[in-house]
Amino acid sequence: MHTNGPEREVVILMADMVQYSQISSGMTPEEIRDFLVRYHNRIDEIIDCEDNFPVDSESSAGDGSLVIFDKREGEDRSGVCTRAIHAALQMAEAIQEGSLAPTRMGILLGDITEARIGKRMAKFGASFAVANRLEELCGYFGTPLLMDREVARYQQGFDKDIVNIAKVSLTSVLHPMNIFTIYKPGVHCTPDTDQEKLHIFITMKNEAMENFTGNLQSGIVPNFPLVRDALLAAQHYFQGFTGRKDVGIEKILEYIRETPFPASDFDRRGMKLMEKKRDSLGERLFHLSQELLKAMNPEFYHALVVETGWEEFFKLEWKKAGEVIIEIDSVPDGIYYLDSGVAETFNMNNELLSTMDGGMIFGEMAYFGKERRRTATVRAKTDVVLRRISTSDFEKLPIIIKIFERIAIARREGLAGGSKR
Repeated sequence: MHTNGPEREVVILMADMVQYSQISSGMTPEEIRDFLVRYHNRIDEIIDCEDNFPVDSESSAGDGSLVIFDKREGEDRSGVCTRAIHAALQMAEAIQEGSLAPTRMGILLGDITEARIGKRMAKFGASFAVANRLEELCGYFGTPLLMDREVARYQQGFDKDIVNIAKVSLTSVLHPMNIFTIYKPGVHCTPDTDQEKLHIFITMKNEAMENFTGNLQSGIVPNFPLVRDALLAAQHYFQGFTGRKDVGIEKILEYIRETPFPASDFDRRGMKLMEKKRDSLGERLFHLSQELLKAMNPEFYHALVVETGWEEFFKLEWKKAGEVIIEIDSVPDGIYYLDSGVAETFNMNNELLSTMDGGMIFGEMAYFGKERRRTATVRAKTDVVLRRISTSDFEKLPIIIKIFERIAIARREGLAGGSKR
């Protein structure tokens, strides 16, 4: 017999213990039982209180818990979303004090329904899969809890603590999701964190992230160059008063390094976290160098592809179509890798010498000539993304100097078929 319940809007809190498999791998079945009983009892102690009612908590046979917050009579979305966040913060505080094992939490406002199967009522709805995905993403973004935009929008009392984390694609939904978390002393940060400085950081990060996710209502379109600079400033500020980097910022900066311009479907999909990353800059330079040099000795391969710490010295730059990248007869200010777009080289009479597509190196010739001056002008034909290593950083890396010297010699001898720059 099946008895169906009405569809209703609830807030789902999906919780899962961090590294449960590793923790339990050396335990006997009895030890696992006792450990999980203590874990779920502690969650129930936090959840099962009058302030959270009406609430329904279900523990799995393992380390997962499902908590459903129903609306009280006459309660709107603000009330139920706020209660769910309060409960999640209580769990986060218990984790901080050591009375609850580290746990990830995904919080979502969504619709569910119920049906009786045998002697029990089972719950159904796509919202469970989305809440579970939010919980899984907590580890990636370095936070104990993530919530969807609706929960962040309707909550009350935490406006100064809400942090915009990202715009991501989830395999369980057809549209991107803007996801948020909460930064408070004792939650994501140590209990002694300066709250005033933390609020300043939150403002800095949220302003930067609005330019990452975009806001059609405000006329804001994603602007990755602006985002990168703003996030670097926010990261520097955060590190100054916490002594560590913000993981969420590092993930966005990593994404921008891999995707310097928003993809054509960014509005529809956001960050595509599960897709294969591009080859590293070292691998791309290695493939290019193979064409230039015909062969690469093991020392060069190791430097380019294995020991890739030098890549951090190649800083992203963006240029608009028509902008000059290199001026003829100027003192060299770095070596460039053309990540995407098209650039052109011109002689002193402004005559076109060559056209370069994404994947080309330029600017190295001036470092290995007698005069150490630029011998051509390079101008962006289209909007371009560049990676430039400055002269001072270049001179710190002897093996990289050798590699680019080989490239310059090969070009000079005409092996690459390109013009001198």
